[in-house]
Amino acid sequence: MSESCIQYVESGWKEKTNSANQFFNEGNFKKALIVYEESLFRAEVLYDNRFKAINLSIPYKQIFAISCNNIAYTHEAMGEIEKGEKMLQRVIYYFLFLTKESQGNHSIIQNELKRALFTYTDFADRNNLEAKSYQKILHNIQEEFKVNTSI
Repeated sequence: MSESCIQYVESGWKEKTNSANQFFNEGNFKKALIVYEESLFRAEVLYDNRFKAINLSIPYKQIFAISCNNIAYTHEAMGEIEKGEKMLQRVIYYFLFLTKESQGNHSIIQNELKRALFTYTDFADRNNLEAKSYQKILHNIQEEFKVNTSI
């Protein structure tokens, strides 16, 4: 995929996200969800072409996280808490995967992981989720950092 195609994908992501934000703000959550999912597809394409995205200074990691968060908040607004929770967990595991992959700036990944964990914890508190779910995630993160720091 050429660099101009990658820029086109990023531009499409921005347009879809802005459009979905408008639907969300209007309370049209079903339409917002569809368009946010289209945005997520574009974020996944950016990840698949991450080396070109890096060369173009496209923040593909953050784009992915934003897309998942938007979907999670839309599920929350629709009363689909479990689906929202899974999307936020996906962001956490995405950043854990990136730490294993050892590509890019680790401080950025660690900051994004902290942000993702905070977002998840806030969501869990707001929706009275069982502590077991996020304790499991915390345990996985701790185990991951033990493995990475012992190398």
